[in-house]
Amino acid sequence: MLKFVSETTDRLDKFLASKVDVSRGRVQKAIKNGKVTVDGIIVLDPDFDVTIGSQVELPEFEGDDLKPSGLKLKVVFENADLAVIDKPAGLVVHPGAGNTEDTLANALIAMYPGIDKVGEPHRPGIVHRLDEDTSGLIVIAKTTEAYDFLKKTFLDRRVEKEYLALVHGAPAKKHDLIDLPIQRVPLKQKMRIGLGKPAQTEFWNLKTGQIPGLDQVALLRVKLHTGRTHQIRVHLAHIGHPIVGDALYGRKEDSSILTRQFLHAYRLKFQLLDGTWIELESELPEDLKAVLQKSAINI
Repeated sequence: MLKFVSETTDRLDKFLASKVDVSRGRVQKAIKNGKVTVDGIIVLDPDFDVTIGSQVELPEFEGDDLKPSGLKLKVVFENADLAVIDKPAGLVVHPGAGNTEDTLANALIAMYPGIDKVGEPHRPGIVHRLDEDTSGLIVIAKTTEAYDFLKKTFLDRRVEKEYLALVHGAPAKKHDLIDLPIQRVPLKQKMRIGLGKPAQTEFWNLKTGQIPGLDQVALLRVKLHTGRTHQIRVHLAHIGHPIVGDALYGRKEDSSILTRQFLHAYRLKFQLLDGTWIELESELPEDLKAVLQKSAINI
């Protein structure tokens, strides 16, 4: 039996299709056949709205096991409990619609036998996530004990997560904290400022520059105090400084400069299970370095 807790308000079929590696059609069929319960009650309508905190259960789908992938991952730290991966841009973290075999999850089950039993179904050992086109450091639990420990660590905000982001324009303040709640846009894979979950993003303006053909740009060091979907991208766009290359929240003309958002998870600091603190950094990828060179920003 698969069990999920909803973190947003969404259609039941859409919510489940985002959680399991099957089509929405198969999910809808399971709902109509009485296989799905919400808070212990059978729901037959795929359009039913699940709300925040709803507990949804359904049987596992036959033949939907993750397939191992031969993709080689860059491991920057590893012990018996966990691994920290330097994820490249373009790599989806877990299976979803249209991509069921070439994800981080598929690579993990090939690298670490038994990790498919850790964490949620189709999310082996995955404690947190990065957007597909965001590069950088991501923590993976290799055991159930490590998974529970790390999930609580992230929930208690005892992890320092910092990013590098190149944005349009230069923020008025060298240092600021954006404290605005974020909610999902109904029926879209997009977020916005609204009556949602609390979200806090702190940033420092490191350097400014000018990209030919675009306006002034600024390189920011960004620290997450919460971990909402698209949080950095939504917050920076809201204050008038969208991330360069962000096709969803930014400017279309950026595609001539960069084909993905200039956002890199470059630093992680957290506690291991034995109490030891660890701090790791990831070098800026070559595609992002090239953009900085065009803007005459050196780091």
